[in-house]
This record gives sequence, C-alpha cells and structure tokens, in this order.
Amino acid sequence: MKIKLICDSTAGLTQDYIEENDIEIVHLNVIIDGVAYKDDLDITLDEVMEKFYNNSKVTTSQPSPSEYVNAFIKAKDAGYTDILCFTISSTLYGTFNSAKIASEEISGINIHIIDTLSASIGSELIIREAIDYLKVKSLEETLEYVERLKANAVILLNMENLTALKKSGRITRIKAAIGNLIRVKPILEYIGGKLTVISKFRTENAVFNYIIERLNKVVELAKGKVHVYLSHVKSLEKISRLKEIIEAKFKEIKVRMCREISPVVAVNIGYGGYGIAWAYE
Repeated sequence: MKIKLICDSTAGLTQDYIEENDIEIVHLNVIIDGVAYKDDLDITLDEVMEKFYNNSKVTTSQPSPSEYVNAFIKAKDAGYTDILCFTISSTLYGTFNSAKIASEEISGINIHIIDTLSASIGSELIIREAIDYLKVKSLEETLEYVERLKANAVILLNMENLTALKKSGRITRIKAAIGNLIRVKPILEYIGGKLTVISKFRTENAVFNYIIERLNKVVELAKGKVHVYLSHVKSLEKISRLKEIIEAKFKEIKVRMCREISPVVAVNIGYGGYGIAWAYE
C-alpha cells in the first residue's frame, strides 16, 4: 500500500512540512475586484488584507472538481494505491463536494475524502495528528482515529473588532457599528461544522479567561492527550502570551504555534485576529 496525502490550502501547512510528508496542496481562490488568485500561492496575506481594508471587493471560492481530478490522476500515475484527502468543512465551502465529485471520475486508486468539519488550524490539527498516527497504524485505524478527533474538536477564532464580520456579510452594518463603538471582541465558535458568533467580550483578558475555562472542562473530560494549536493574523504577540498562560495553567498540554492563517480564512477574521483549536483522544 502506497498512500498519497492531499490537503487544501486553508489548513496553512508549512512548506517544510508539505515537502517532508509529500503532501499535494489544492488551492482555494481569493477573488479581488474580479481577478482570481490561488490562496496562499499567488498572493500574500498582506496583499489581500491591504485590498480588503481599502474597500476592494474581496471574495473567496472553492477549487473546481477538475483541480482535484488532476491531483488524483497525478497520484495514480505516480503509483499510489490510496489517496487520503482532507478538506475544509463542507458547511463553509464546496471544497469537499469538489473532491467528492472528482473521486467518482477516477478508477484504479482508492480515494478517501475526509471532511474535517473544521477550518484553518482546526483542519491542520486533524491533518497533522492523522499523519503522525498513520506512521504507526494502518489506514483503516487512522480513518477511525480521525473520526474520534473530529467528534471532540473545537476551533475558536477571536477578532479585534466586528469589521471583518460586517464585510463578510455575517452581521449587519448596524450591529457592527454598535459593536465597534463599545469595543466588542467577538469569537467565532466552530464545532462539528456549526458556526456560532459570541459577542460578549470587551477585553483581551476576558477572551483569555473564556478560553481557559473552556480548556479546563476539556482537560476534565479527556481520557487521553489534549492537542492544542494556535495561529493568527498579524497578532503573534497575543498568541505567544496565550500560549504561556495555557502551558502555565495546564502542565499536561503542549501548545503548537502554527504559521499565519491563510488569506481565504483571514478575510473573515481581520487584522489582529487569532485562533485556537483543540481536540482530545
């Protein structure tokens, strides 16, 4: 058995990790004033955010099925017997559907499409832990392990203000104006493919305290290891401080600091935003 790993660009994997694990990346799209760019490839995070805040029309879209067809055929021609393909949540983008449609057009290779039901570092957590597990376990055992991780996975994305949510259309202009006036720091909570906006925090300390409370409950429930990942959009200082707080409070948790969030996800969070993801065994 020879297994090819395929992921989409929103997981934000580092180039070194991609090369080390022979991972094929299928890119989502950032569309700026009608011009399409490959996420995390053709355009940088800084370039996208500059356009975003200067009132350019910035939208995003999933890869086409043909892009997955090309990736699957490439793996088949290289002699792989199986493909393990991870995608951003199907409730956020049509990436999973594109991969699924493509898989139905290819024969002669076993294709396993995994809907992470997460995004960004939430997807990265599932992917990295699955790859580590696959190094010592069978493919079948790894697929079962991924489902267990997904069942206990959470991602929280904190924003400096409500501007990005307004621009993305997730809240009204009036709500955004009121929220920014009283300096609300909202959290997007994403669990099992369902998104909830929590807008009750006005200080960074209040956000940190909420995260610690949530993690405390996770540690009490977990029977095995708790995996915690952090990432950001130009807010490294914040997540560095959060990492210190978490590791001081929970000696059993080692936090992974990830690279910056990809442009496709970042336009929904905005400058100063950051994310934390966890899952437990």
